[in-house]
Amino acid sequence: MPKLVDDTFLCDPPKSLELPGGFRFSHGDRVAPFTIVFETYGELNADRSNAVLVCHALSPGAHCAGKYTSDDAKAGWWDGMVGYGKGIDLSTHFVVCVNFPGSPWGTTAPRSTDPETGKPYGSRYPWVTVEDMVESQRLVADHLEIAKWNAIVGNSLGGMEVLMWAALHPERIGGLISIAASAFVPVASVAWHLIGRKIIQSDPAFKGGDYYDSSDPLRGLQLARMVGHMTYLSNEALESKFGRRRRGGTRQFEVDSYLEYQAQKFGTSYDANSYVRVQAAMDEMDLDEQFGSLPKAFERLRCKSLLVSFDSDWLFPTSEIARLEAAMREAGVDVTHLDIATPNGHDAFLIDYDLLNPPVREFLDAL
Repeated sequence: MPKLVDDTFLCDPPKSLELPGGFRFSHGDRVAPFTIVFETYGELNADRSNAVLVCHALSPGAHCAGKYTSDDAKAGWWDGMVGYGKGIDLSTHFVVCVNFPGSPWGTTAPRSTDPETGKPYGSRYPWVTVEDMVESQRLVADHLEIAKWNAIVGNSLGGMEVLMWAALHPERIGGLISIAASAFVPVASVAWHLIGRKIIQSDPAFKGGDYYDSSDPLRGLQLARMVGHMTYLSNEALESKFGRRRRGGTRQFEVDSYLEYQAQKFGTSYDANSYVRVQAAMDEMDLDEQFGSLPKAFERLRCKSLLVSFDSDWLFPTSEIARLEAAMREAGVDVTHLDIATPNGHDAFLIDYDLLNPPVREFLDAL
């Protein structure tokens, strides 16, 4: 029986898949040994048919739901969606979330120590692709003896991982839910990403990616996070939250105070090398280019699919998800596109659980 705490539950600590022979990245590099960190929730049934893979985005890691102890300040990053009686109901589903290569939350990453040198990998850590993220998830699936996921669900970059699964391993998917994501990042969003990464790389404290022996704050990472965070919001959200209001009688705009707070919080926890690599992987993915066309990318996919967009999303506008829907239909996929009206922009997948939980639950129940 699950141990429930407030509106969540107590979960097991993270698990590790150790790869003594290392992990081979799609660009050819191999890092050995290599550790993949993942978490599981719920119970895997006897025939291993109720497993749902949750794919995380750039900022979070494998801890998508629950608390390790009742004293934890916060539950996992998608606790509003994953849990008992929630959209992805742990009463019936066994959920797996894998921390992908490059992310700093447990899996071997740029700030991990290279056993050969005794120093962090830093600039020598390979450049990551979304294919590498999917491969890490496939390895965990094989480790858990899960031949086919009942469903794969993801948001933002996680939604892009879902689509990469659909192109590479369609036979291993029983259902697909991609939220606020498309088969490639639109060029306007790529441009904002590039500006942020160039700010990081031009910061003298970054030292080309080998900054781990220094305590100097990485202002470039903070500024890049400000740029990136703006793409997660919307005009309506900015007006309602901040408008042109000033802070406490000073000349500082409230929006400035908010961005500084978010940037400093992010800068003290996330890793700059990880940020540069994971975001670049996001921008590099292009199923249209890789497979010759979007319909060809999905020509082997035969599972029910749900695409969710938000009408105020700047990062992945509704028009991009509509283009993806059309390509999947052309490929013969049974696809539904749900466009949700919300003022919360791209971040709606972390906020509007009252709008997301019902369609997600209905989709999974129908599989």
